[in-house]
Amino acid sequence: MGLISEETIQRVSDANDIVDLIGSYFPLKRAGTSFRALCPFHREKSPSFHVNPARQNYHCFGCGAGGGALRFVMEYEHLDFPSAVRRLAQRVGIPIIEDTSTGDDHQKHNLRQRLLALHAETATWFHDQLLKSQDAAPARDYLKSRGITSQIAKSWQLGFAPSSWDALLTHLRQRKFSSEEITQSGIASSKDEAPSSKSTIYSRFRNRIMFPIHNDYGEVIAFSGRILEADAKAAKYVNSPETPIFSKGRVLYGLDKTKRELIEKKSAIVCEGQLDLISAFEAGVKNVIAPQGTAFTGDQARLLKRYVETVLLCFDSDAAGKKAAARSLPALLSQGLLVKIVTLPQGEDPDSLIRRSGPEAFLEVVNRAEDFFDHSLSEAFASGELNENSGKSRLIQRIAPPLALIQDDVLRETILGRIASRLGLPQPSIRVAMKAPAIEQEETLRPRSTENLVLSAGMEMLCRLALSSCEVRTWLRTQPPLADFETGGALINKLSQAAYEDAAPPPPTLLAQLTEPEERLISGMDIHRSTPDPLDRTQQLLQGLQVQQLTREIEGLKSRIADPDVPSHERQKIQKQILDLTIRVADVRRPFLQA
Repeated sequence: MGLISEETIQRVSDANDIVDLIGSYFPLKRAGTSFRALCPFHREKSPSFHVNPARQNYHCFGCGAGGGALRFVMEYEHLDFPSAVRRLAQRVGIPIIEDTSTGDDHQKHNLRQRLLALHAETATWFHDQLLKSQDAAPARDYLKSRGITSQIAKSWQLGFAPSSWDALLTHLRQRKFSSEEITQSGIASSKDEAPSSKSTIYSRFRNRIMFPIHNDYGEVIAFSGRILEADAKAAKYVNSPETPIFSKGRVLYGLDKTKRELIEKKSAIVCEGQLDLISAFEAGVKNVIAPQGTAFTGDQARLLKRYVETVLLCFDSDAAGKKAAARSLPALLSQGLLVKIVTLPQGEDPDSLIRRSGPEAFLEVVNRAEDFFDHSLSEAFASGELNENSGKSRLIQRIAPPLALIQDDVLRETILGRIASRLGLPQPSIRVAMKAPAIEQEETLRPRSTENLVLSAGMEMLCRLALSSCEVRTWLRTQPPLADFETGGALINKLSQAAYEDAAPPPPTLLAQLTEPEERLISGMDIHRSTPDPLDRTQQLLQGLQVQQLTREIEGLKSRIADPDVPSHERQKIQKQILDLTIRVADVRRPFLQA
C-alpha cells in the first residue's frame, strides 16, 4: 500500500469542518466565536475544551490537548495517521489516492465500495425479514426468550435469513448487483447441492438468525448466522468466509459500539458469542467485545491494544472455554496486555447470568477475576493436580511459556517470584521452561502522549512567527538547522519547511509530522495576532537565543575550569573553548549591531 498523497490529505482536511466533526461525537455549546464542551481527554467538571471554527482546531486549557481534525480523530479513536485520514475521507466521501496507486489499486477500491454497498443492502433485507416476515416468527420468539426486545434488535440490526435458496439473490440482482459480486461477497455459495433448476449459486445463510458484523468504522463487512432448529447435522453458527473486505482474524465483534467505553474503563471483557455481548451491553456493561472465533489472533490483540490495558477473558468454564483462553494468551501477552480470567458459575454464560440475576451479579463475578497465572495456580491446587508427583511439572510446562511473553521485566519477575513461592520451587527451575516462541515484531500504535512541550518565551514567540509568516519560514530555511539548539528547535525546523499562505491554518501534511506535544502547543497559539515586521523580529529573536545558548556554554566551561581537580592540560583546552565561544558570540551579535 502506498503513501496517501498530500493532495488527498489536504482535500480530506478541508472537507471536514472541525465543529461538525467533533459535534458528531458529543454536544458542543457556542461560546462567543468558538464552541466548548467538557474535555473528552481528561475528567473535569467545568468545560475547558474549546473548538475554534475560524482556525479549524481544538484546544483544552485544562490538559493541553489540541490540534486539528486529523489529530482529534487520532486521539479520540486511538488511530494512527493513515487510518485517521481514511476515516475522515470516508465521512465525506472522498476517495483515497495514494502516491503509488495503480489501475489495480483503483479496481480494488471500486470492488470494496461495491461489496460494502452489497453488505449494507443485505443487512437491511435480513432485518426487514426479521421484523415483517411471517416465516421469521420462530426467530422473533427465540430472541424474545433471550431478552432481545424489538428495540434491541433494531439497535444491532439483527436479521433473519429465510429458508429460500435464492430469495436474497433475486433481491440483490434487482438492486443491480452482479452474480460475480454476490459470490465475492460470501453471501452466496456454489456447490453441487444447489437446485439444478436455479442459478449455480445459492444463499449461504438459510433459516438462521443473522448478526451483521461491522468493522470499527461501523460498516457491515460480514455476517454470522445462528441456527434455530436443534439439528445435529447443521452447524450451530455459519459465518461469512474470508472476502476482500473481511478477515475474521482482524475483526472484533461490537467494537464499533463499545470502543469509547473500552477507552474509559481501560479494560475489555471478552465474551464468546454475540448474544452474550449484546446482553451485557444492553444491561449497561458496555466495555465488552467478542473475537470472531474461539481465540485471539495477533491482529485482534494489536487492535484491542489501541483501547485497553487489561483483558478479562469471560469464556465458558468447560474444557472448550479453558482451551480458548489458553490459545488467546500468546497474542494478548505479547502485546503487553494484562490478562485476567473471569470464572463464571457452573453452567452459566454472561447472557444467562444477567437474565437470571441481573448485571450486578455479572459485574461481581468480573470484579473477582484473577490474573491468569494466579488463576492457574488456584485451579491446580483446587483440582488436586499438585498432589501428584508430576503435577507441578505439568503446571510449569503450561504457564512458563506465557510468562516469558510478558514484556515488562519488573512485572514478569514479580509473577515469577510469586509462582516459585507458592509452588515451593527455585526460580531457575521455572526459567528453564520459559522458552518463549518467536513473536513477530510489528510496529504498534504509539500510546497517546500526555507530556506537554514547554518552551522559553523566546522560542515560543519564534514558533508563532514561523506559523504566521511565510516570509519568516522562507528565511529560516536559509539558516542552519535548529534541532540541537534548545527545546523547540526541532519544531522550528518542521515549521520552516511548510509551504502555505499567511493567515491560513497549518496544513494537515505539516501537522502529520508533529509530535502530539508539538501539535498541542501550536493549537493554543494565536497565529492571527499581527507582529510588525515579523522577519526583523525573528532575526532579533534568533540572534538573542543563539547568544543565550553560547553564554550558557561559556558559563558551564567556567565552572569546570574553577574546579581545582581539573589538570592543567585540561584547563588549557577549556580556556581555548571559552575563547572560541566568545568569538562566536561576537560574530552572532555583529549583524544585529551593524543593522
